[in-house]
Amino acid sequence: MRNFLALLELQGFKSFAGKTTLEFPSRVTAVVGPNGSGKSNIIDAFRWVLGEREAKQLRGDTLENLIFAGTPKKAAVSVARVSLCFDNHENILPVDGAEAVLSRRVDRSGVSEFTLNENEVKLRDLLPMLAKARMGTRGLMIVGQGQSDIFVRSTPDERRLMIEEILGLREFRIKKNQAERRLDSSRINMDKVKAMLEELAPHVRILRRQRARFLKRAEVESELKALEHAYFYERFHTLQARTTTEETPLLALKKRIREIEETVEQQERELKRIHEGQGGYEKAKGIRESVNTLLMESSALQRNLARIEARIEYESKTPEQTHEAHEFQTLLQEVAHDIEYLISLSDLNAIKHSLERWKERLHKFFGGEKVSAPRALEEEKERMRHELEAIEKKIRALQTEEETLARAEEEKNKLFRERVEEVNKKKNELHALEQELQRALLEKERVELQREELEREWMSLGYAREDLKKLTPPGERIEAQEGFSGAERKMVRLRGELSAIGEIDENLMKEAEESEARFSFLSAQLEDLEKASKDLKELIEDLDHRIHEDFKKAFHAISNEFNTYFRLMFAGGSAHLSLVSKKQSAPILEGEQAADAAQEKTEEAQERSRETESGVEIHVTVPRKRITNLEMLSGGEKTLVSLAALFAMIAVSPPPFLVLDEIDAALDEENARRFAELIKNFSEKTQFIIVTHNRAPMEAADVLYGITMGDDGVSKVLSMKLEG
Repeated sequence: MRNFLALLELQGFKSFAGKTTLEFPSRVTAVVGPNGSGKSNIIDAFRWVLGEREAKQLRGDTLENLIFAGTPKKAAVSVARVSLCFDNHENILPVDGAEAVLSRRVDRSGVSEFTLNENEVKLRDLLPMLAKARMGTRGLMIVGQGQSDIFVRSTPDERRLMIEEILGLREFRIKKNQAERRLDSSRINMDKVKAMLEELAPHVRILRRQRARFLKRAEVESELKALEHAYFYERFHTLQARTTTEETPLLALKKRIREIEETVEQQERELKRIHEGQGGYEKAKGIRESVNTLLMESSALQRNLARIEARIEYESKTPEQTHEAHEFQTLLQEVAHDIEYLISLSDLNAIKHSLERWKERLHKFFGGEKVSAPRALEEEKERMRHELEAIEKKIRALQTEEETLARAEEEKNKLFRERVEEVNKKKNELHALEQELQRALLEKERVELQREELEREWMSLGYAREDLKKLTPPGERIEAQEGFSGAERKMVRLRGELSAIGEIDENLMKEAEESEARFSFLSAQLEDLEKASKDLKELIEDLDHRIHEDFKKAFHAISNEFNTYFRLMFAGGSAHLSLVSKKQSAPILEGEQAADAAQEKTEEAQERSRETESGVEIHVTVPRKRITNLEMLSGGEKTLVSLAALFAMIAVSPPPFLVLDEIDAALDEENARRFAELIKNFSEKTQFIIVTHNRAPMEAADVLYGITMGDDGVSKVLSMKLEG
């Protein structure tokens, strides 16, 4: 069978200045030595490393007194350290590995620390581990010097705790106590939270109403903003669509106007060319003037030819010297006519010839030589006839040319009129298109003005101009113009609601949010505390049930075993253990607490709680002696009763090891022998480390350690393994 406790190592602890190791390879180890050698310091080392916090339980005033203080021959040390090494094959302690080393050290500043396999561990975490392994410092696992009658002189409650520690119930007792402390703390915190909630609730209600009004504003603002975005999105994109729709006809109109203007310009250039090509009129006019001139010349020649013919006829008669007045008048008329004719002539030779002819005629008329020139007149006549024919020929040629020019001019005039008509038609079309373009431009300008007005209205709401173009399509579309009107009316109504609500008080909103957050936090805290309290109550009830059931099962067996070992120790008599309820009553609860407490516990739970909190009373009957109370027992008898109780508990629930310091000191030789036999017998179940002066326990030991102290005041260890 493996030994759970493997070794004890001390360094700087009390009288053990240097490093000292005590190995426990056997089931029974005895420590012997003279008084004052430091044997009991080993027991104190067990207590200290297993979590003892009170210096008086370690036979010292302060924890600093645990450190070797030095002697005249040995210097003091600054640190005390004690380690216990356990065999952990059965995983009794919650560490990885087959070996668990529990150490505790303290320095002169009073700083104390625990380590488990060199990992620091807090005492509050260590105690449940040790309790689960059934190791403690206040029960019967470690019985110090002068405590051999500890079970007898302990109170009923202390006896119960000793039994629970042996049974391994101290773990649940620690958990229950921790749960009860947490429950008490939770109740205190719940009361505080409830008080704060009651104080905060009226203020929160007021702030909620005010905040609800402002939140309504936020809802209205959100609805208004969504409606504004939908309205402005639809209006803006409608105007954009109209602008785009009207842009295409405008471009087409402008293109068509440019085409017609180019056509008109081309036609006007052609008209100008046609007009410039109409010089035939001036030419015809010149021909007409030439014809008229020739006609005048022809007429003059005809008149002159007639006169010449008349002269020839006249001169063919005998001339008379007597002239009548009418003859003279006729002559003058002819002279005037010929002078007018001569003025129109441009031929100097013809003018000269005519003048010579009139010279001869006047000479003859006024009595000159008789003109014998009928031949000359004939020649003149012939010449004039030829001139007249030539003029008529020219006239005919000019008239033919004039007719040709007239026909050509008529064709040109006709073409000109047609072109003018085409130009006028294009100009009318151009005018109509320009009017249509003007109307389209006016419509476009009107749309632009509407869009600018929309942008101004948008910016008046505090938005940036460019944000209007970035609006996304709304979820609910505004389709028709009636929809725009309805949206405008709704926006006016919503703005009126906002105006009625007023501006948001940011400080009040902040206070409302903070108060609401605090109220929610406190409510959640209260809910958590109530849940935690409920869980703790259930845990306490479960632990009560576990402690009650396990204790109840073992208690009767321990009582029976107690009677057996009592009879063995006293060679007769009887003894038993009983449970006794605490005399002090439960704290008085008032109001809701009383009602809650009444509902929390059923009658069965209350009964179990009473039994769980009950103490252990001892009843003994000593042979040949009337005992009415335990105080009537002698010191040796009290030790025997305590030993009977110890071995009864070991018989029912053997602990991993026991450390006993001179608990056999008050026993006589016979009882010391019985004590040694019991240790030998129970060593199959429990490992023993005993400090003794009696021979019988020494003989029962497998390993014997001797403790001595030299003149330097330092304890030393001598070991001896005894052959069985």
